[in-house]
Parts: sequence; structure tokens; C-alpha cells
Amino acid sequence: MTPKADSDEAFLDAATAAVGNSGAPALRLGAYEGPLDLLLELARAQRVDLAQISVATLAEQFEAVVTAAIDQRRVPLPRLADWLIMAAWLTLLRSRLLLPAAAAESAEAEREAQGLRRKLADREWASRLADWLERRPQLGRQVFARGEADQTATVGAVPLADTAELLRACSRLLVLPHWDRVYRPRPPTLWRAPDALERICQLLPTVGEGADLTSFLPPPSEARVQSPLQRRAALATTLMAGLELSWDGIVAFARDKAFGEIRLRLNGEAVVLE
Repeated sequence: MTPKADSDEAFLDAATAAVGNSGAPALRLGAYEGPLDLLLELARAQRVDLAQISVATLAEQFEAVVTAAIDQRRVPLPRLADWLIMAAWLTLLRSRLLLPAAAAESAEAEREAQGLRRKLADREWASRLADWLERRPQLGRQVFARGEADQTATVGAVPLADTAELLRACSRLLVLPHWDRVYRPRPPTLWRAPDALERICQLLPTVGEGADLTSFLPPPSEARVQSPLQRRAALATTLMAGLELSWDGIVAFARDKAFGEIRLRLNGEAVVLE
């Protein structure tokens, strides 16, 4: 056993005897030697460098002191609890030096670290690219261009052009588009207003008083009312024709309730279609 180990073991054996007026055990942590409570006060006041204190050494010596105190039954249980709280506070303060305590500070430190890593990576790639370019054959040093004839520039000279290419370009510009291929939509075949007027004037004298508006629609066999769109258009056209006859005083509209069936009745003896 080395002299230093003998000294540390003697210090631990005398740790319980070192409990004095402060009521805390004395520890030897390399950068600090003294009572545990004084170390905690100095750490809170930032009067001691906690980075120089080993957490493992603190735990070993504290365990030894507490075990000796329990075996000798010289320290009451409340005081042992105070020692445990002091040791826990020291461990917490020491652990804060390992990582930033606040999440925002930790995130900011991580962003700065990532930015530094990106800059280093970009610098490394730039250095590699510069080395690659440096190793490439350079014009005028490793390789040389072919000789070219001396071309004397003439001031105001018109450059030569290919006449055939010029004519082809003009012909492409003069070609007109085919307007006969313009798309023209085919309108659907619908029931027209004159047809609806004629049908109302023919059926109104025969259907009696208060005929429903749907009674004047064209028959289902009619080609212009086959689709849902054509049937809706026929109903709207019949309504418009009835309104026109109502403005002329030939027919009158009647309805029992709101959103009910619309009925037409004849005002005169005969219907005259102009």
C-alpha cells in the first residue's frame, strides 16, 4: 500500500472524530479539505471550484463516513439526514457544470455546435476542392492550346450568314395557324320559350281551372326532355312562358302555401297566341 493510500485510510478512520461544532463530517476531496457544510456554503457562494472535485470521490468518502457513523451509533438519525441533504446539494451543483441547466441555453449551445460543425465541414470540402483544382492540368503550364490563325477584325464589316437558313427561318414565321381546327362546343337541345307558350295556350282551355304548372311540360317521349338538365330547363321555360302570359292578362297564377304547387287559370274565354 502506498503512503498516499495509508494517509487517505487514516483520514477516513478519523472522519467521525472530525465531526466538531458544525456537526458535519470532514472530507478530503483533493481541491478541498474540511467539513461538508462549509464546502456546501462555499459552493453556493461560488468561492470554490467545483470542477476540481470528483463526484465519485465525494460519494466514496461520504459513504465511508456515514457507514462508520451508523456502526458506532454516535450520530443521531436527523443529523445523518442533514448530511445526506448536503451531499445531494453538492452533487446537484457539481452536475450542473456538466451540461447547461436551462433548455434554451442547451438548445442555443447545440445550434452553435452544429453551425461550427457545418463551417468546419464546408472548410474541409473547400480545401479538398482547392487541392483537386491545384492537381488539374493548367492551361499554359501543363497543357497548351492549339494555334489559331490571326483574324484581322474589320471595323463595320457585316458578318456572313447562311442564306438558306435565313429563308427557312422566314418561312417558319410566315406559316399561318389552322383556324379551322378551333373547338366549338355543341349546345344542348332544350325546350324553347315559343314552344312552351304554344303548349300552354293549347292545353289551358282543356285542363280546367287551377292546372298545375307541371301539367304543361312536354311529354316524356319528347327528345328535348330526356336528361335531368333538359327537364329542369323545360320547367324554367314553362314558368317564363306562364309569366309572359300573366303580364298580358291571359292567365293568372295561384298558390295555396309558400313553396307549394304553382297553378295556372285562364282569365278569359279563349287564349289568343300572337
